[in-house]
Order: sequence, then structure tokens, then C-alpha cells
Amino acid sequence: MLDSAEECGDILLFKMLNKKIYFLNKPEYIKHVLHTNHKNYHKSPGYKPLRLVGGMGIFTSDGELWLKQRKLYQPAFSHQSIKNYSGIVINNTNELLNEWKVAIEKGDKINLSEYMMRITMGIISETMFSKRVEYQTGMWEAMNYVLEWIGDRALRNPFVLPAKWPTKKNKRFWESTALLNEIIYKVIDDKKKDNSNPDDLLSRFMNPEGDLEGLSPKELRDEVMTIFVAGHETTANVLMWTFHVLTQHPEIEEKLHEEVKKLGDRELNYEDLHHLLYTAQVCNEVMRLYPPVWHLGRMNLEADKIGDYEIPPGSHVRMSPLTTHRHPNYWENPEVFNPDRFEKEQYDRQKPFSFIPFGGGPRLCAGRNFAMMEMVLMLAKIVQKVKLAPNQKSEVEMAPLMTLRPKQDVILQFELR
Repeated sequence: MLDSAEECGDILLFKMLNKKIYFLNKPEYIKHVLHTNHKNYHKSPGYKPLRLVGGMGIFTSDGELWLKQRKLYQPAFSHQSIKNYSGIVINNTNELLNEWKVAIEKGDKINLSEYMMRITMGIISETMFSKRVEYQTGMWEAMNYVLEWIGDRALRNPFVLPAKWPTKKNKRFWESTALLNEIIYKVIDDKKKDNSNPDDLLSRFMNPEGDLEGLSPKELRDEVMTIFVAGHETTANVLMWTFHVLTQHPEIEEKLHEEVKKLGDRELNYEDLHHLLYTAQVCNEVMRLYPPVWHLGRMNLEADKIGDYEIPPGSHVRMSPLTTHRHPNYWENPEVFNPDRFEKEQYDRQKPFSFIPFGGGPRLCAGRNFAMMEMVLMLAKIVQKVKLAPNQKSEVEMAPLMTLRPKQDVILQFELR
């Protein structure tokens, strides 16, 4: 996709049998699909494999169902709710750092990939469901395989056997999905038996306010699975990439430490987000180069025109934050890691829809403010207490699955500050 964007420009037509796929690389075109004429564009058929895991959750649904789901989500991501969640982020990060302290004193390396998945899984379950789901190796392996299986069918291999056929890969997919289902249904059952927090997201799904109806058992499962998978894996990936990048830019790590050092040795809190502006810039720059959701697909219901191009109904339209974020027409020295490009005055000059890590238009990610709070506070707390050991090389390839994660585990050596 990066090569195609460089060689073919703003819009490229792929033909696969009788299917037309339009690949858009111009922010104005992307804005047209995601915002201006968004009602004409539903999720593309490429999301069908994802629905085998997430069902018709908010990430894969369209139309009236999506609108209902969005209304259910809104209170959980209000300013006050996110402020309340920040304490859980701080507590979980403190527990993580206590574990790291023991490992660092023993001279052990830290597997960032494993730890980031574990902590974000705990945070998302504790904030959204009031129950911390503990990390298990089997769960990690199951989720990895499910995402790999979906990515293969949705993105890499157009000619696959039906999911229900008893092939070796399909059998493993259903076994992995069953394990994830077991965890999800236990979360739901525990909530029904003992609801200590009637204000969390899962409670709102069960007993919404106003004229909204509660979700059926199947709908509950779909939403919880969607949050569980998408709500922790994307954030974990950004943090993995962040530390990978910091091995190459020790001066940026030091600048991060200087920013948090100005706040003193006290415990961080939600209000500190107003002072952790450079930390937020680093997170944004990581998402520019390594957007967790690197690929978006839509299909138009009616004929449309994008720029000078006629788009027949039923066409597949693809957009990639990965290619748009690295486009030299919209970013100066796009391959260079430079958090200063997100300093407010400079970013205000940036072309709209040239930076879309959370999507855009009405379907802009509902949890984006929660995710930024989580990433910024976690990164600030980690650099407050530990630093990367010098002279490390972190050679990591991109693995374009359903999310953009490092292909290899990010394993690094840290020192206590």
C-alpha cells in the first residue's frame, strides 16, 4: 500500500475478478467518504471475518444499530467518566512498575509486548466492566491467532475456504474464539450476580437510561468482545511502538522525563494532562508513523463522485492512515520521528483528515479521549520511574494484522531512575 500510494497518487483502482477497489490517498477524498457523504458508505465486506469474533459490535455495525450503540457508549466516555478512570490507570501502572523494579534489580530484560497487553487488558476490563480480567498466556495466544486469521482472510488472501469448513486453521480459530467467549461470558455473568458499580459501561449496556433499550445477551457479548479486543490491543500497540522508537531517540526520552520531572516527585493525576503536552505529542507522532488501525474499508450504497472520479454503487473504498500519515505532500520529512510537528501552532496548519489515527467524521472513535488519557499517563509514569538502558538496538518490523503491531516482541533493558 505504501508503494502504491507513492507510485500512483491520490486514487488508485484495483480490479479483482468483478470487484472494484478504490484506494484513496488524498485527505479531501478521505473526508468525503468518512464525513461529507458518510451516510452513503457502510462498512465494507472485508469486515465480515471480524464479525465472526466481534459480532455486530460498534466497530462493525452500521445504520440504526450503530446509532443506538453510540448513544449507549457516550456517557462512559464523558469528561467526568474519563477523569474517574484515570485513577485506575495510575494504580495499574504503579503495580506494573513495582514488578519491573524487581526484574530490573535482577538485571532481567522487560518484554514490553507482554506487559503492555497485560496492563491495558486489566485497565479496560476494570474501567468498563468493574472487573479486572487477568492476563493469561492462553488468552494472549488465542487473541493473536484470531487476529492473524482475520487479517489473512480480510486483507491478504481473497481465496479462502468457508470459515465453517473443518480445516486445521479454521478449527484453531473456533477453538481460540471459544476461549475468548468463555472469558467474556464470565465477565457478563459475574456482573449479573454482583453489580457493585451500576455506572460502568457494562451496566449501562444492561440498564440504559432514558428511552434506550437494554442489549440482548448476544448484543452484550458482541459489545464486550469488541471493547475487550479493540480497547486494549490498540493502546498496547502504540506503547510498544513508543518504546521501540525511544531506543533510537534517547534525546526524546530525556525530554519526556524533563517534562514529568517539573511536576515533582508526587503521584500524577488527571489534571496533570494539561502539563504533559510533549508526552501527548510523542504519542501522536507514534500513531502517525504506526497507526494501530492502519486500514479502513467502506462500500458505497449509491453511485458517487470522488474528485473527478465516478464511483459505481457497490464499490469497495479503502483508506490507510499508514499511507496518509507518511505522505510527503502533507507531512514534511514524513519518515522522520518528530513530535514537534504536533505542537499546537504547527499542527493547526495541518490539512484536515491527513491525521486520522482514530478515524474521522461521525464514526470517530468513541474512546479516543480515554485512549489518549491512558497512553499519556502511562508513558509519563514509566519515564518518571525508569529509563531505557543505553546503546540498545530495537529492530522491529511492522505486522499489518487487523491492527498494526510489532512483528517481533519488543524486549528491552531498563534502569531505575
